[in-house]
Amino acid sequence: MPEKNQKSNKSTRYYLIIGIIILGVTILWLFFAFKTKPLTYNDMFKKAEMYAKQGQVAFALEEYKRLLSLYPENYEVHLGLGELYEKVNEPDKAKIEYVMAIRQGGRHKPKAYLKLAKIYCNESRYRIAEDIISDIKDTKNKDARKAIGDMYFNWGEHLKNTDKPEAIRKYKKAREYYQETDTTSEKNTAIVITNLYAEISNDLINSKKIKEAVEILKLSLKYEDTALAHYKLARIYESNGKDDKALKEYSNALKLDPEITNKSSYIKLLVKKAKEFKDKGNDVNAEYYYSKAKKLNSALDVPLNPDKKILFTLIATKLNEDADNDILVPGIIFKVINISKDIIDDLKIKVVFLKDGKPISSEIVTIASKESPFKGDSESSEIGMYSNAPIKHVFDDHDLVVQVYVSQKSPKKWKLFRNIPITRERKPITIVD
Repeated sequence: MPEKNQKSNKSTRYYLIIGIIILGVTILWLFFAFKTKPLTYNDMFKKAEMYAKQGQVAFALEEYKRLLSLYPENYEVHLGLGELYEKVNEPDKAKIEYVMAIRQGGRHKPKAYLKLAKIYCNESRYRIAEDIISDIKDTKNKDARKAIGDMYFNWGEHLKNTDKPEAIRKYKKAREYYQETDTTSEKNTAIVITNLYAEISNDLINSKKIKEAVEILKLSLKYEDTALAHYKLARIYESNGKDDKALKEYSNALKLDPEITNKSSYIKLLVKKAKEFKDKGNDVNAEYYYSKAKKLNSALDVPLNPDKKILFTLIATKLNEDADNDILVPGIIFKVINISKDIIDDLKIKVVFLKDGKPISSEIVTIASKESPFKGDSESSEIGMYSNAPIKHVFDDHDLVVQVYVSQKSPKKWKLFRNIPITRERKPITIVD
């Protein structure tokens, strides 16, 4: 009996030792297994990304494929693998992964759409790229809208030497996407569009298609009010004998950008117009155009009345706005100074308001009379005079001038004394919803 128990104890110890060995081996295997293999998706994904960033493509591919075997429907894994294939210049394989990512992520994750579209753009297959991003064309994601804008801009660049009108359409599309996302790109795109319109108009002018060139420039002005378009219109009108239209476009260009306009051409045309009026005996309009020409070349003299040494001092021009009735009322505030030692007993001032070179209203004020003479070395009080003919449309641009006439003789003979343009500073309009 004792011998039998002894054998049983040996057997128990044997199996116990075997169990301990197996347990130790298992623990050791688990230790090394967990030490070398990430336990979570995040760990595995970070490892794949790390290899990709370090340029260890083979290891990165191995990790991504391991991830796909475990997570075959994961958006990020397909996206990462697609980016890796792009990095090693395998665009066809990248396309497959981006398509898989799109299927998993949907339109709420635009990055895969944009990555796939960009590959086709690099292949100059822009229409396919446009079809790809059609599902996300209304996205509110700013980065995505910027990327779509870049796609359309590059498409325009691709077309501008072969199909300028179509290139303009793509640039305009790009500008829509740049709005509220990239102010600099939006402004640059507007400049590109304006310049391309100018190139188209130049091509038409060189082909003697003047009417079409004018239409293109007018179209560009509807899109963007630029000095360049106005200036080109002015040159076309001038070369075709349409002086009035040319003068208007020169003026518009000068207001927007004083540096772009060839002032010598503008001045010559103003002088030409003044001479035409002078030859017709219309001294008032002749002086109006002469004064505009003098203003451009900074050669205005101090105006003095040669009879009695009267100096006219302008204090301000006024342009009162009545937005409710959509009218403007121009006015002028001035003083008159007697710079001689003599007493003046007959002096009247007539103020004529002109719109686009045509008189619309005139007012007369008496400065001196026998009953109330104007002493030497003295000045009048401030005098304000306003047009009795309001001008319609507050927000339109108006070419307004006030002409000042002086009369000191009997019978009365008015002498043009000054031409004064009336301008206003436009303030930005804020609309509050």
